Order: sequence, then structure tokens, then C-alpha cells
Amino acid sequence: MKFTRSEIKRILPIARRRIGNAIVSWVQRLFANRRLAKDVFGCGYQQRALICYLPEAFDGALPKSHSNFTECHTAAMVFHRLGYRVDCASRDNDRIDYSDYDVVYGITSPAYARSFATGAEPLRIFYSVGAHTFLNFKVTAERNLAFFAEHGSRAMSSCHYVPGNGMNYYNAYLSDAVICLGDASVAAHFEQEDPRPGRYYSLPAFYFDMRTPSHQKDFDRCRKNLLWFGSSGLIHKGLDIAIDFAVKHPEYTLHICGASRGEKEFWRHYAPIADKAPNIVQHGFVDIASTEFADILDQCAILINPSLSESGAVAVLNVLANGLLYPVYSRETGLAIADYGSEVPAVDYAMFEKAIIDASSKSAEELLQTTRALNSHVRENYSLSQYEERLYSHIETILKNKNRR
Repeated sequence: MKFTRSEIKRILPIARRRIGNAIVSWVQRLFANRRLAKDVFGCGYQQRALICYLPEAFDGALPKSHSNFTECHTAAMVFHRLGYRVDCASRDNDRIDYSDYDVVYGITSPAYARSFATGAEPLRIFYSVGAHTFLNFKVTAERNLAFFAEHGSRAMSSCHYVPGNGMNYYNAYLSDAVICLGDASVAAHFEQEDPRPGRYYSLPAFYFDMRTPSHQKDFDRCRKNLLWFGSSGLIHKGLDIAIDFAVKHPEYTLHICGASRGEKEFWRHYAPIADKAPNIVQHGFVDIASTEFADILDQCAILINPSLSESGAVAVLNVLANGLLYPVYSRETGLAIADYGSEVPAVDYAMFEKAIIDASSKSAEELLQTTRALNSHVRENYSLSQYEERLYSHIETILKNKNRR
């Protein structure tokens, strides 16, 4: 078969792209983490559960750089309490024979869990650590359109768009039960797409208890000090709104903790602005156990969280539990704290601008009383022990209902 010059010109880029994708896929499989930690508590129980998450959570002390290690370890403890021997596989381990397990739990794989030999399926519980995939994709696309209209470039690396992340939807839809990290509003998005009753369980997140803040704070001194606290997905989590506000209102000081510098599209626009602004303080990644983090919490009066969607917002909880800050946050943060702060109905600059100015204009006494009450509310309702007991209750209920599938 012969091709014309124009056909070759058209086909060649497609062939190169497909070959490149095949090479990338092969390299990913070659270096995939297929670790499997067996019987992590050394109990030898007859019933067996597999957790598809982070085997590293059983290597020693749990790091507090991210909550996922503690989430994984806590799930294992729950199954252990329920009489299961627990194995833990890495998220991308695709060589597991699920016939060894009665239950498969985790952030990946449950929908595909079946015996290689017999096709038998264990009970599958999907642990969702993000908002519903459809919601994430929709709001990410909308914010990218707005960012492009304003700045003339897209910043996909700064949103929670991940190629292939649609598999989260399949895991949720095809598993036997879904535990959604976050308050009831997060689970509600899943139920809108999949109205089958009794499949979704809401699980509020937790904070790391690093310090008990003094319930005295001079809000007259710090009322115009703002804190943005996050890591990746800078547009998704509204850092652009925080920076734009600080630039427009130089009488305020913005403290930025975290904010990955790897998101080149975002920083191509914002680095020249943020790096030169005297009222923007960039702390980089801060250890929440450090005195630096404690000092930042004591300096700031207002926490800004213009996130498009969250599942529990552990970063927000860590700030509110370890300090006295007044939150100005989006409705999609996934926390039931509307009585203690300013919940903004949409991720919109003008709305956040007004909410921040209104919050900073409150009396020092009102800010003190509100943040005291909020700090107590978070510490009383979002502890790690409560997270474990809620998770225990959900899994126990799911196991009891397993014969009703």
C-alpha cells in the first residue's frame, strides 16, 4: 500500500504521538510501585482485608506532611479491630490476586477486584479522597476559561485535572460502597449522579493536634494579616484570588504557606507580581509542627480558602484547630462551619474581596469570640479519634449489609 506525500505528512505526527504514548506507558509500568505489605499487624486472623493505598504507612512513624499516611494506617486499624488480617498494596499494584481477600478497600482498584482464577469478587469499598470527578472537571474547566480570558494563557497544571482521573467515577459507581472524605455536601455530589440509596457514607476529615492555641489574640494588631495555606492546584485552591487581592489592597499582608513552584504556567504570570510585592510573604512549605507555623498562625487573623472543591479540607482544619483565625472560604470547602466564618457562595474575586474586607472590619472582640468558638468546634468534632470511630461505624455497617448486594 502506497501513501501520497500529503497522507504521510498527516499520518506521521499521529504515529509519533502514539509511539511516544506507548513508550511512556511502558516506562510507567516498568517503574510502578507494586509493593505489598503483608499482615501489617502480625495477627494472622482468618478473614483478610486488602487496603490499596500506601504501604509506606507501616514503615515507622507517620509523617504529618500529608494526611494520607494517617488515613491509610487508621483504615488498617479499623479492619484489625473488626477481626481482619490486613495487607496493604501500593495504589498502582496491578498484579494482585484478589481471591485471597474477603474485602478490598482503598482509593484505587476496588472496582476491578476479582480473582484471576475464578472471577469471584470480594466486597469492594471505595475510599474517595476528592470531590466527585464530574464536579472537579466542570469547575476546573470553568476556572481555566476565566483565567485564559484574563491572562491569555491556560494553567492546567494548577487545577485538579488529572488525565485518567475519570477512573474515580468508575470506582465509585462499580464498588459495593463508597466512603466519601468530607462532610455531607461532598457525598451529596456523588448521590446526585448515582441515586442508589445506602451506598455513600460521609466521613468528616481530621486535624493534626500540634498545639493548643492561647485563647487571647490581639485582632486589632493582626486583623489585616491574611493566610493562604495549601500545596498543589493553585488555581483550584484560589491562590490567584488571594494574590490579586493583596496586590489591589496593599494595606493587607498576605502570608502564603506551601504553593508548589512546580506549576510553571501559574508562576509564569504570578511570580513577577508576588516576588516584588512587599505585602506578600512567601514561606514555602512549612512544617506544621514547627514554631514557624505557630508564629504564622499567631500573626494572621483571616484564613482565605477560595477552593473550587475539597473533600474534608485537612489543611483548613489544621489551621483552625491550631490557631485562632477567621475563615473566609468557599461553599465547596466541604466543612460544616458556616456559623463561625464567612462562607462565600461562589469562587469569584469580587465576592471574596467583599467578604475579606467585611471580616477584617469586624470588632476585635467579635473576631476573638468567633474564632474561639470555631477553634473549640473543630477540636471537638474533627479529632483523629472521631475520624477512626466514624470510619469503624461505616465499615461495620457495610460488612453487616454485604449479603444484601
